[in-house]
Amino acid sequence: MDIFRNLAEIPTYMAPDGAMIQELAGRSTGLSGVSLAVIRHPPGTASRAHHHTVVDEVYFIWGGRGHVKADGETREVGPGDRVILRPGQMHKVWNDGTEDLVLIVTCAPAYAPDEVAWDE
Repeated sequence: MDIFRNLAEIPTYMAPDGAMIQELAGRSTGLSGVSLAVIRHPPGTASRAHHHTVVDEVYFIWGGRGHVKADGETREVGPGDRVILRPGQMHKVWNDGTEDLVLIVTCAPAYAPDEVAWDE
């Protein structure tokens, strides 16, 4: 069982939108009830608009600046900001700053690609 792990030991993969993702805990570690990830959006990148069909998702902005659009409302976000997203809420993240936009992201139940619905 994978109990202890340092962030430096966790593989990073690039999402199709250019985001760099490290899954700290989730389905890849045997959890189905919750997932936790560090997601880095380099300057000039953006996620595709999407919504989740099942999961509640929370973003905690750890570093950088950018924008989040949720249910038609766009807000600038930066360190210390929190965004709560419920199933069915369309959302999109983009980094129009000069440094990586770093999000700590949790989903409950754990994130699964097949429960994401793409809105663009």
